[in-house]
Amino acid sequence: MSDQLSGVSAARAAFGALRSRLLGRHAPLFVNIEPTHRCNLACTFCDKHEGEAMRTEDGVRLLEELAALGAVSVCFDGGEPLAHPGIGAMVDKGRDLGLAVSISTNGTLLPRRIDAIARANVVKISVDGPEAIHDHGRGAGNWKKALAGARAARDRGLWVALRMTIAEHNVGHHREVLRLAEELGVEALFQPAIGSLLDATRHAAAHSPHVRAYRASIDDLVALKRRGAPVANEYVALEHLREWPDPNPVPFCGGGRVMAAIGPEGGVYPCGRVGRDRPAPNAIAHGVARAFDDVLRPTDCASCWCTLTLANCYAYRFDPRLLDGRFSPPSLDDWRALAPPELAAVAPPNDLVMLRRKRA
Repeated sequence: MSDQLSGVSAARAAFGALRSRLLGRHAPLFVNIEPTHRCNLACTFCDKHEGEAMRTEDGVRLLEELAALGAVSVCFDGGEPLAHPGIGAMVDKGRDLGLAVSISTNGTLLPRRIDAIARANVVKISVDGPEAIHDHGRGAGNWKKALAGARAARDRGLWVALRMTIAEHNVGHHREVLRLAEELGVEALFQPAIGSLLDATRHAAAHSPHVRAYRASIDDLVALKRRGAPVANEYVALEHLREWPDPNPVPFCGGGRVMAAIGPEGGVYPCGRVGRDRPAPNAIAHGVARAFDDVLRPTDCASCWCTLTLANCYAYRFDPRLLDGRFSPPSLDDWRALAPPELAAVAPPNDLVMLRRKRA
């Protein structure tokens, strides 16, 4: 579906999506596995940093069952997946089975775990702005560690993307993230900080961005992408994300149809942020096939704010807007020379969010 997941077989993905759409023969093609909810950080806008961990042997067995069911990609999420002692064994098993493997990480453990996960296709690393802003949300010293992790992954040949969670403390700092991405030779993804990473319906919290400032940032990202900035979000995903926090129905939701998330305890959910408020079928106890047959399949989701999930939902719809910009070069304008937007008038006062910067 989304080519941001390097290594995915487009033909296999399209065939699986067509079987699901036309025949109702659903299969877990794109799966997030959360081997642990434990994390070495305690970020101010995250509620997934403690809890149980999956046994490595269970994770390996799940991968085998997923591959047998036709899965094409798996993303190891968390918590912090690199904090799991068996992450290397799971990455290697996924690659041995022919799956495209990605990892979502805060990046701080990458330099010392790089050998374990070197066979992964993609590493998505959280970077939320310049050093002071990033460390305000994630703890002192973690900006430097995250960038060291990004360099370690890039230098080992992994496809790297920075991922910025736009929150109250960093809204308006997306250009700094893009400059870091350009310096590293990678791309950057953007999405809002919602009320809970376990519940997409909790749209906002104290840590969430001011809506007008957030939407101004998304508008600027669209303009910058058209001028060649390394924004990895698809245009249609940015258009959708701009509506946060207002309900925005997802056409042809792929959750529970071609997508799934598996928690540390083995529960199977339609995606990472839906279904945690009810009992879930358990893949460890009953097997992936049986659990996926019983997974929740949303019909009225209007709270999808994860950009990669969105991309797969729009691809499940075979939405032609995903092709926007893929077959034409970006504008020759140098995006770095553009003056940053004046967002201070729409943002709440905040000593850390210095939105009225000097012109570039």
